[in-house]
Amino acid sequence: MTARQRGLAARYYTDPEVFAVELEQIFARSWVMVGHVSEVAEPGTIITAEVGDESVLVANDGGVLRAMYNVCQHRGHQLVNAEQVRVDQITCPYHAWTYGLDGRLLHARGESVGDICVPGVRLETLGGFMFVNLDPGAAPLSETVPGVEDELLALAPDTAHRVLAARNTHEVQANWKVVVENYNECYHCPNVHKWFTAGVISPGSYRISMHGDVIHHTAEGPRPDGGLGSTEEANGYGSFYTWPVSSIQCYPGQVINTFRWVPLAVDRTRLIREWWFPSTELTDEQSRLIAEEWDNTAHEDFVIVESVQRGMASRGYRPGPLIEDPSGVCGVHSENSVRHLQDLLLESLGDGV
Repeated sequence: MTARQRGLAARYYTDPEVFAVELEQIFARSWVMVGHVSEVAEPGTIITAEVGDESVLVANDGGVLRAMYNVCQHRGHQLVNAEQVRVDQITCPYHAWTYGLDGRLLHARGESVGDICVPGVRLETLGGFMFVNLDPGAAPLSETVPGVEDELLALAPDTAHRVLAARNTHEVQANWKVVVENYNECYHCPNVHKWFTAGVISPGSYRISMHGDVIHHTAEGPRPDGGLGSTEEANGYGSFYTWPVSSIQCYPGQVINTFRWVPLAVDRTRLIREWWFPSTELTDEQSRLIAEEWDNTAHEDFVIVESVQRGMASRGYRPGPLIEDPSGVCGVHSENSVRHLQDLLLESLGDGV
């Protein structure tokens, strides 16, 4: 029998020096989802988001969406300290330097300080979802995640017109890779996620395919309506994870929801869980779904990943073999997707650690 390849050494999940390299090599060079165009639909609206260890803002400048670093060019104070605001101009709370929504400095308390502009950040959209990249030389989003937009719109054609209807956040005491690896394998699903495997997907149909920066999950619903009681035509389950910390998910019945993971420290990650419906007014059915998912699947995962993080720090941990299907088929009994994630990590880090 061929020996199975083992997983990554624990230091990749517990060493602050590795985490510091990741911030530069991965998060400063990758496309990261920061929100949806509906959140900045009105001129003057601004949202903020964390990308690695940076804060960025996205502003609607007279109908043009612009992303930039959330930092005043005077003494470094953050320009916007709220998740969402609506303004005509951006005024720094520290010394009242005022910028246009295109980032150009307009006023510096009556002083002439020359031509100053807040550095911009690349912004692109996918099915209405906004992604930014801090690297000006990175390949376009469409080249990085080819085909994802078409596949997403095939599941839910009106995705670009959805609005934020609910948001849950939680700070998980685990490394971002522990959390992302857990999300991208369903080897644990039959054992842990009873609500998910009974009410959302049929475990035997679950398949995961990996192509570059994209991991695509598909499954059939456990019954024609996906078990969610939807009056819409069921169209199966699909999830589109994009390296490193973003995922757009569609439950049967065209229920669009997203995951955004924010790395806070080597052993802390913030989960931002959002639901996108045609209206902000939730039906009883939709409210029940969101609450049940959070109380079941989400909290079950919190317990798992925090236990894994504690175990990674144990002197007694020796990375075991990953359970991989040599045929390449990745279902609920294999961890090919975890191997793919670990390969992406090592490729990104190069000789940096």
